Amino acid sequence: MSSFQKISAVVMVFILFCACHIVYAQDSNLKNPESKISETIDFVQASFNKGQTRIEADLKSSESNISERIDFIQASFDRGQTRAKLWSYTWTAINGGATGIQTYLAISSHHDRVSNIVGASESFLGLAVLIVDPFHARSSGSDLREIPGGTPEEQKNKLDKAEDWLERNYKQEKLGTSWLSHVGVLAVSIIGAGIVWHYNGSKNGIISVLSNVVGGEAIIWTQPTRAIKDYNDYHSKYKDAYDGVPEKKYFIAPSKNGFVAGIYF
Repeated sequence: MSSFQKISAVVMVFILFCACHIVYAQDSNLKNPESKISETIDFVQASFNKGQTRIEADLKSSESNISERIDFIQASFDRGQTRAKLWSYTWTAINGGATGIQTYLAISSHHDRVSNIVGASESFLGLAVLIVDPFHARSSGSDLREIPGGTPEEQKNKLDKAEDWLERNYKQEKLGTSWLSHVGVLAVSIIGAGIVWHYNGSKNGIISVLSNVVGGEAIIWTQPTRAIKDYNDYHSKYKDAYDGVPEKKYFIAPSKNGFVAGIYF
């Protein structure tokens, strides 16, 4: 037998072997096609259930995390609200009263009229700042409590609002105690004192600058700063912002005949 005939014989045997194997496999599948279909369906269903269970766990974990964050911020707002109200309303009343009294004196008497006009203007400026940019910490706790949070979507919206307000209060209190506030008080005091000095003499000018600096610094140094601490504590405890649950989930898993992949949302 030639080499060509030997190779041909080996190839034929291999082809026959493969053909028999294929026929056997097809025959097995045809005899019990339901089992193959059922096996595939069961596997896909199991994979889906596993993924669904994980998604539900992720949702519960996220909802718990959202609730915990809201509670943290709510408690922070509540703890600082009373003192914030006291500070805000006290200085609003003081500035409002000073504005009214000095305006009345400026109108009713010629004595030290310029001093009274400058004093009334400075008090009115302080009052305007407290009214135009109210101290938000005085009402944040009550305002946050009024926001509904019965559904997951409402909870997410409430957390977004709470975090925005916490950051807003933080920035307001940082600015209120920053060097810019001290410079602002000093600048207004010097300008006012210069006007008083020019019209009512050096003595009244010195009294004007000292009284205004003392009053302005008192407002700065008594301003509550709890939101600064609460903001830092919050970000220290919850370093990563809540990103929500992914809208889509993918899965891929091995099977007896290869891999199964899918997507659920």
